[in-house]
Amino acid sequence: MGHWKGEGARETLVCEVLDEFRFLHPELAIDFRFSADVLPQKSQAAAANYLVEMIRTGNLEWDVVWLDSLIYGMVADQLDDWDWGRKHLVDFSAGPGFEKTQKEFLVQGDGTHAYTAGFFSGPYIEGFFYTAWYNKAVAGRLGIEIREEGMTEQDLLGYVEKVHAYNQTADQPIAAFLDVARSGSMSRLYYAFLCSRIPGCVPDKAFDEAAREEAYARTEDYFAQLGRFRPLAGNGSSREWPAAADFMLNQNRALFFFDASWRYTAFKAACPEQMDRLRLAQMPGFDGNCHAIGGYIATWAVLKNAPGRDAGIELMRFWSRPPIAQKWVRCTKCPTGLKGDLYDPTFGQDIFAEYQRKLLETCRQPIPALPVHPMKYVKQWPDFDLRRSGGAIRALRGEGAE
Repeated sequence: MGHWKGEGARETLVCEVLDEFRFLHPELAIDFRFSADVLPQKSQAAAANYLVEMIRTGNLEWDVVWLDSLIYGMVADQLDDWDWGRKHLVDFSAGPGFEKTQKEFLVQGDGTHAYTAGFFSGPYIEGFFYTAWYNKAVAGRLGIEIREEGMTEQDLLGYVEKVHAYNQTADQPIAAFLDVARSGSMSRLYYAFLCSRIPGCVPDKAFDEAAREEAYARTEDYFAQLGRFRPLAGNGSSREWPAAADFMLNQNRALFFFDASWRYTAFKAACPEQMDRLRLAQMPGFDGNCHAIGGYIATWAVLKNAPGRDAGIELMRFWSRPPIAQKWVRCTKCPTGLKGDLYDPTFGQDIFAEYQRKLLETCRQPIPALPVHPMKYVKQWPDFDLRRSGGAIRALRGEGAE
């Protein structure tokens, strides 16, 4: 079951790996389809439902399935079993030499495979960072220069004020922040500011309840300040991709989009001729951020009792080679959990690659991406309650603002 259909270079990489694997294994009859063509709709929820149905009925239609940590948690919810992976999936920690193909910090120490019940479900091919994508042409029209490193709350507020002033007389208003349905971009922005203050994220800051509450209060107050200038005005929250990419780059109608680095291939597929307008900045925070928010994703799993289990394991071993690590970072401009031949596989030679290298080199502390799993299964770190972001995001949208 393939992944990344319609995502430009990622889809191409999947097809190239498949073709090479088929060439080297002519004895195997490989039935391949992208998950988007198998599931009723391409979503983690649909993938979880499909997997639960296979497990309950015993009709294992696929040997290799799309499974990230969010899908794992959704399956656990339905089966009411956090350890379901040990019963139904191949444990890759038991495969000879498999852990050596992954970067050490992903497979060793406390918290290893924390979002899959401590179970090594598959290779960590995909990595990502949260980033502040911005349109350089729009920034130029506004007469501002975006601070790409260490962007503070005052920097971002100043940019939003500039957009608001421009919109008072503009024939076509500009959205300070692109708002895409289901992207979670505003939650990411909230999380970035909270993590710049919350104990456990800020180096050398001791944890105490008062400091934690101060972080929430300051973030909520700041979002209310932003909301006074209507940063989301000018674009609908139901705007879909790739129309959102067209709105931001082809039409030059949005300044910022707060999303993960995986959007690179989606932007490139949607607006290949306008990529020179696109830039990346570090996520903003109070007094700037000294950390990077991101994660690593195990993309596939192999069903333990599937008839093609052994071939599936071999395919995952094939994906875990150093040449794949190098191809991945070159075509996606994102990190990978796979080890490469080089100590630090090159991302390529462009502004997007340079951003990723700089982030890896300069950020003093990594912070995990937004918690997405049921609280009954996973203790969240940092101590973060996503529900508390709701009021702040409503204020950001201008609801109740003067």
